[in-house]
Amino acid sequence: MTAIPKKARVPQTQRTAIMRYRLAKAAFDVIKDVGFANFRTSAVSKQAGVSQGAQLHHYPTKNDLTLAAMQYAYEQSYSIFTRNIAAFKPNDDPIDAAMKDAEDFFMSDYFMVALDILMAGGKNEELRGQQIQLAVSSRSLVEKAWIDKLVDLGWEKELAEDILNISFCLVRGYVVKMLISENPKQYRRLVQRWKSMVSATVKI
Repeated sequence: MTAIPKKARVPQTQRTAIMRYRLAKAAFDVIKDVGFANFRTSAVSKQAGVSQGAQLHHYPTKNDLTLAAMQYAYEQSYSIFTRNIAAFKPNDDPIDAAMKDAEDFFMSDYFMVALDILMAGGKNEELRGQQIQLAVSSRSLVEKAWIDKLVDLGWEKELAEDILNISFCLVRGYVVKMLISENPKQYRRLVQRWKSMVSATVKI
């Protein structure tokens, strides 16, 4: 009789990582669907298809789940950023590429969920401090990478920092404005005008 090979057991660390990912994604999806103001932790285990006991083991509090949802959002958006910057070619317009990357984040559900959490959780000082730290640490890596890319192309570092920050502020500011009114033609006009100003100003 041929022996049936035993199924390899998944290491505990890997199973833990998988479970935490499922719960973080579920928390993100719930907040995206109902908003942070209506966020209930009981909905997360149901969304993830796991027991409440498993959820409480990995994320005992609402704050823990909230931060996990934000972490998930920033990790997913960072994956998009890494693909965008890897696709950048020496002959590409760096400001155009950086702004398109900014749009991929600021015009995504990842940013909107993170913003919703950040605004709604403002009265919880401990949570807000952790949220801000997470947001700054995540986005600073993206900004530094694009600044380094500009410096590699011959830009002075201070100029690269200023131009990139204004570019990102333009995208972020319009996204916030979209919460009130949306005018994509105006946005594209502003972006084109800004890029023309940069081209006329920057001499490499």
